[in-house]
Amino acid sequence: MARLRTVKEENRQIKYVSASKSSASYEPLREDSSSNSSENVDSEDFPTQIESSEPGTSKSVMRKDFMTPKLVAALDRCQLSMGDSVFKLEAIIDALGCNIDEFPISKSSIQRIRTEKRKERAENIKIDFQNEVPDVVTLHWDGKLLPVLSV
Repeated sequence: MARLRTVKEENRQIKYVSASKSSASYEPLREDSSSNSSENVDSEDFPTQIESSEPGTSKSVMRKDFMTPKLVAALDRCQLSMGDSVFKLEAIIDALGCNIDEFPISKSSIQRIRTEKRKERAENIKIDFQNEVPDVVTLHWDGKLLPVLSV
């Protein structure tokens, strides 16, 4: 396990060094990196190029935003934890023949993306409800169904 971690760290350093030599190079965005990059996640751009704001570097980072609202809803519906989500998403991406390093897959990135997509969905539901307010609304809570109310 420690050997595998060492090999991954060496590969990451090699990628970083080779990417920093070229100003137009691409490197997958990692959650564990210590760069202070300004990130703008836009679900419509696939992949998204993110410029580094570190002084003295003009490195670009390529990030593929693959988490759609439907995928987030599926993960939530199956009640998958962040760790289980990471495990399954890595397996799916690998099975599709894609490079896992091109995708932001870590517990923290998946949690952040899922939270953002949930907020977007909640805002859309609020806007839709405000635009089309029904004549009659019935409120249920505590898991108990109320009998049919005649108005």
